[in-house]
Amino acid sequence: MKGIGIFGATGSIGKSALDILKRHKSRFRPVVLTCKKNISELLKFAEEFKVPYLVVETEEHARRLKDQLSYSARVLWGDEGLKECAMLEEVDTLVVGISGIKGIIPAYYGLKTGKRVAIANKESIIAGGKFLKLAQEEGKGFLIPVDSEHSSIFQLLEGRQHEVLEIILTASGGPFYKLPLEKFDEITPEQAIAHPNWKMGAKISVDSATLMNKGFEVIEACFLFNMPPEKVKVVIHPQSLVHGIVKMKDGSYFFHMSYPDMRLPIAYALFYPERPSDIGVKEVDLVEIGKLIFEAPDLKKFPCLKLAYEVIKKGGIYPLILEAGDEVVVDAFLSRKISFKEIPEYLQKLIENFKPVKCELESIEELLSLHKEVVNFTWNLIERSRN
Repeated sequence: MKGIGIFGATGSIGKSALDILKRHKSRFRPVVLTCKKNISELLKFAEEFKVPYLVVETEEHARRLKDQLSYSARVLWGDEGLKECAMLEEVDTLVVGISGIKGIIPAYYGLKTGKRVAIANKESIIAGGKFLKLAQEEGKGFLIPVDSEHSSIFQLLEGRQHEVLEIILTASGGPFYKLPLEKFDEITPEQAIAHPNWKMGAKISVDSATLMNKGFEVIEACFLFNMPPEKVKVVIHPQSLVHGIVKMKDGSYFFHMSYPDMRLPIAYALFYPERPSDIGVKEVDLVEIGKLIFEAPDLKKFPCLKLAYEVIKKGGIYPLILEAGDEVVVDAFLSRKISFKEIPEYLQKLIENFKPVKCELESIEELLSLHKEVVNFTWNLIERSRN
């Protein structure tokens, strides 16, 4: 039986992972569960599985959780809690579903101690991919993607990488890909978080609406699959059935298709190289689907995707700058401080105006410090423009 650490247990990735663990209790047991602030839900999962290690954000959260537990468990908090639990001997595999840059902490230390890391945290790959690669090499760990797009490409590439000409990521297009550009000034936060195909958090829903989420996935794909940006393409596929495509040197295309359900890539990462049969995912009915739709993305309407390609070419710390700045501008949009159309405008200003003191990072501590610096710079950029 393998010990599993679920980092971000109360989010959509964590809940999907726990559903798989319930279905396969003879194969996996949760050893670590973490959350940021949703103590009541973490408590419910902890009690159900009697999980021995729990991590929350603050010492106060830890005290509250410990007071409510009906059994004895070790309750930790903060960055040190994430680090310690990622390195536990009892943990074989980490599912990293934490949102935000803090996801790099369990991913890095899990890889460094030779564990399998099933990663759904974009920020850690975008901002700190080189550190994850170094940790993987040093600790002989195994990084396997959980995002549906990257999981599909991972599966399609196995044993074929030398034959591949391009990889193609699909984007639903979000709620506005058919909306005329002149109406983008009217877009509200409520409209932006209403994704047509997926139930996601507010941040990632807005990123999907701007296509920044797909831009981030392009950056991730370049790192994960060692591909130059010109060989990573994006197409709009509003049905969200085909999650990844590879184009072979002979002109053939291989597709990976399933109904959108995060349990599929999570189960693949947990069971790899096996394929489990009972994960509760609905099978695709080809006749019912009838036809598949693919369209080119409109970069005038969605300049965030273009920005992502630009920062890949710049390299170095620029992907981190874009990712950190995006956290701020999305937050500012959700709190109605800026408009939807201003999201890419502020990101462009950030890329042009932020001048880092140090361009070569030597540790994840320096990475986290720079990330905070970019966040503060971006907030100041917005405040100065509004005053």
